[in-house]
Amino acid sequence: MKKRIFELDFLRTIACMMVIAMHAPMISENANGIFLSSLSYFTAPCIGLFFMISGALLLPTKESNSISFIKKRLTKIVCPTLIWTLFYIITNTIKGEGTETLIKQLTSIAFSPQGNGVMWFMYTLIGLYIIAPIISRWLERCSKREIELYLALWGVTLCYPILETMLYINRSDTGILYYCSGYAGYMLLGYYMKQYPTAISRKVLLPLCCVSVAAPIVCKTCNIEIDFYTLFWYLSIFVVIMCAAWFKMAMEYGNKIVKSNIGRSFIENFSNVSFGIYLIHIFVLRSILWEMKWIKSIDSYILQTVVLATCTIAISYATCYVISLLPKAEYIIGYKKK
Repeated sequence: MKKRIFELDFLRTIACMMVIAMHAPMISENANGIFLSSLSYFTAPCIGLFFMISGALLLPTKESNSISFIKKRLTKIVCPTLIWTLFYIITNTIKGEGTETLIKQLTSIAFSPQGNGVMWFMYTLIGLYIIAPIISRWLERCSKREIELYLALWGVTLCYPILETMLYINRSDTGILYYCSGYAGYMLLGYYMKQYPTAISRKVLLPLCCVSVAAPIVCKTCNIEIDFYTLFWYLSIFVVIMCAAWFKMAMEYGNKIVKSNIGRSFIENFSNVSFGIYLIHIFVLRSILWEMKWIKSIDSYILQTVVLATCTIAISYATCYVISLLPKAEYIIGYKKK
């Protein structure tokens, strides 16, 4: 059995809470624009962190062959993906949403996320698991410099939104760096930072984080017209810098920050069921909490969001913990408590 890495449990818990915080704000005419933009930006590292954790834990794969790895890993995520996809499709049908395309939704499950927008993450993760054995064979033979070269090329693709303001950039599948782009870079970055913990120093990350924080502020104050969800989103150089900083912080200080047995136990349990929390949180948030009158009556938009996020975390965790005690729970939330 692999030794448990508490620092990665700590990081997964943070990433999961970031996702919930990002989705928590209610749709409202009185929404605070600056608060929403800031919340979206500073919780954007959540997705990259999930992929980095996968890279740190899985790469290079230890199974004797690729088929055994894919079978073992896909069983853990394909069944929950299918079950929760059907759950959201049924829920939408009961609400009278999308019934005219029900057959098309069901027949499209194998090819694209259905039922709810949050399911896109599951499909991306499945795709990364499929190519993980291929990446692993490369990692077993390559040097540190070769990994850094790939990460540097990936970094160039992350800068495309900036470079496009000055240059003609080909983002299509005929682009020269097309096969160096995408979420696979996060997995490799997670492996690299775990394998070479001192390769990226705090002296480098700190000023880069300052730039990442300042960038959206400068764009706002200078009235620079930008597409926020291109320049400051998951595959943005600024968000990747924040992901690297979070990863570095968790690996160096995770054990020091949480010392109590109660705190460590909670984080380990939360991390175990985080897969299920991701899958269920959007239902808890938007189908239950958003409909509650007492929550709607909260005047402060910021306070309302904090309450929503806190309640969603508590309810989702409690529900998934109970599910983890049931037979075959691993097919529902990817984990069964032993």
